[in-house]
Amino acid sequence: MALSDWLSAFRPPPLHVLSNPAPHNAIPYNNMQNNIVEPSSLPPLPQPGPFEHWVLEQPVLPAAVLLFIALATLFALRHTKHFKRVGIPVAIVAILCGVGVYLLGSMTITDREHLQLRSHDLVQAVAESNPSTLRSMLDDDARLASVFASAQGADRIVTLATTRNSGVVRSAEVGQVNAGLYGPQVATTQIRVRTQGDMFPTLSWWRVDWTRPSETSDAWVVTHIEPIWVQGFSDPGPSN
Repeated sequence: MALSDWLSAFRPPPLHVLSNPAPHNAIPYNNMQNNIVEPSSLPPLPQPGPFEHWVLEQPVLPAAVLLFIALATLFALRHTKHFKRVGIPVAIVAILCGVGVYLLGSMTITDREHLQLRSHDLVQAVAESNPSTLRSMLDDDARLASVFASAQGADRIVTLATTRNSGVVRSAEVGQVNAGLYGPQVATTQIRVRTQGDMFPTLSWWRVDWTRPSETSDAWVVTHIEPIWVQGFSDPGPSN
């Protein structure tokens, strides 16, 4: 090898390569260097507003804060002349608000929570090779895209998922589901799946795109499925 060729190996890449941003759905490079270790971050999804997140989805924390305010008010004013006129009314209002927040959040299922439940059902339908349940969750033109297998159309996906060799996947556990809505009728979930069976790998993250017929419907159906990260594979997504 000529000296000039050897030195060229240490030259930095062109500026346009360094400045070219990664695709919006790509996993950051530092998380892809080791495809055995689970990535610490995933492509970002749209997040709900503060009210939906903290009141409707996570009501325990704000309810606990309101209860703390009630107790702190009673404690701070317990030996003052304002205890009965200010302390008790403020504490009562805070407690009632806390109870109201908790009940509202407990009784409300948001779109993101519906999607998380549907994602669990989807994984179980595949793991149990349940064709009727799986077919009901797929859009007619749903697409599966990966380096392992690809299929276009709900019937082909069902056939592919339910005709695998027995023992390849005996069970599947959903560890975490991230959900984000891009519009009233379009959403994406990221599903962490751990499988038990004869196959390797056992841990993976999957991106699933969803749609529904109307804004008030809970009948979310799958339009696209592809892997984000699969243990042991550097690029498990579709090749094209």
